[in-house]
Amino acid sequence: MKNKIWILMLTLVVFMSIALIWTFNEPEIDTEEASEVMMDASYQLDVLMDETGYFQITASINVKNTSVETWNEVGFYLVPNAMSAEETEGYEDEAASVDISVVTNEGQAASYELDNNTLMIALDEALEPGDSSEVSLVYTLQLPENGMRLSQVNDNYYLAHWYPMLASFEDGWQIHDYDPKGESYATGYGEYIVRYDLPKEYLVATSAQDGPIKTSSSGTVQGDMIKDFYMAVMDPNEWDVKSRKVDDTTFRVFAPAGSDILDDTAGFAADAYSYFEEMIGDNPSKELDIIANDGYMEYPNVIEVATDEANLAYILVHEIAHQWFYLMVGNDPFNEAWLDESLTEFAMALFLSEYAGDDEIGFYGATAYADSHAAKTHANLPLNEFEESAYYATVYGEVPMILKAFFDNNGGTETAFEFLTAYYEEFQYQQVNTEDFKVFFEDYFKGDQQEFLDSWLH
Repeated sequence: MKNKIWILMLTLVVFMSIALIWTFNEPEIDTEEASEVMMDASYQLDVLMDETGYFQITASINVKNTSVETWNEVGFYLVPNAMSAEETEGYEDEAASVDISVVTNEGQAASYELDNNTLMIALDEALEPGDSSEVSLVYTLQLPENGMRLSQVNDNYYLAHWYPMLASFEDGWQIHDYDPKGESYATGYGEYIVRYDLPKEYLVATSAQDGPIKTSSSGTVQGDMIKDFYMAVMDPNEWDVKSRKVDDTTFRVFAPAGSDILDDTAGFAADAYSYFEEMIGDNPSKELDIIANDGYMEYPNVIEVATDEANLAYILVHEIAHQWFYLMVGNDPFNEAWLDESLTEFAMALFLSEYAGDDEIGFYGATAYADSHAAKTHANLPLNEFEESAYYATVYGEVPMILKAFFDNNGGTETAFEFLTAYYEEFQYQQVNTEDFKVFFEDYFKGDQQEFLDSWLH
């Protein structure tokens, strides 16, 4: 989920009639681990924050050439560099600041180019397929005040896409200019060790497994099979916190101090997460952090959700569903955002409809999106070919409604979840594209589905 204004406009109408009174039966979890996954990179990130809120970051990244081509340079997304008026429209009042002081390859000074959010680092020696090389950066980072995703709000710091993220390589480095209407970066899975040193005690939430909620001024966290690493540093005086464990997953909830959403957020999150595990498949993550800061965003093992009751259900369930379609089944969100956003919206709507006992109510949001603007004929267009209004009308509105109509005529909710389960099992920890989806859909639903698929997918 991305744009707050669109969500606020649409969700007030969606769930006024939903009473949060039904608790799903908690499913038994299959604890069998996912199969071994090829890691594209190993990250060691050292984060030093000073009293003024400036960050000094040392990033050491071991990169493996998983392609069949020889590399003479390595490409990264360094998104904060694009978060300024010079690079991106709309950042006049919420610019980030990045200042690189050191770049090395295998311990030796390396040349680099930084343009928009593209960071290209020259390698001292050509990197052959299957070989690895380490690059390192030292830079300072100032977060934009009240920014979008990467942001400082009072004495709270939300670090999203804050470090050099290894780009995808396919016929060259696939790096697109930053586009704030969606995610314009595509990364593979990586291993992370993150060390932080803060000027005082804060609450810290990350994409790794953080453990019991407590304040700290320093620490080390680590995790693997993570697409991109998020970290929040929060003033403990501004937050109420709660932990709840359901089966083998712990939900750590951070709500604004004095608000009345803490218990509802924890309970509803547990219901939705358990439901998706039962209906789609086990999610191997052991911890999900839920931060009610009106961020309306998904990250690996962390979601930013609404602070008000009216938007709680819609945003919370949508971002939870992303832990299946974005984290566990990956895609390129610049070129094919529908593969995570539309499937997530569809799964969310199915859940909320069943939750409320009304086949239509969960799709009120998608209907409102679809009616808000003329949708594009095809959904799998790059972000830069969408106007913002058409993007939301198409990806969040038209496609979920197309899927709803198909399954209404082909077995209903039960068949829809059976398909999502098979799709999830087939593509866990893989990067899926539209053609993969179409081939799988054709094979799953025996018979010719080409006309249906081609009507909304190139």
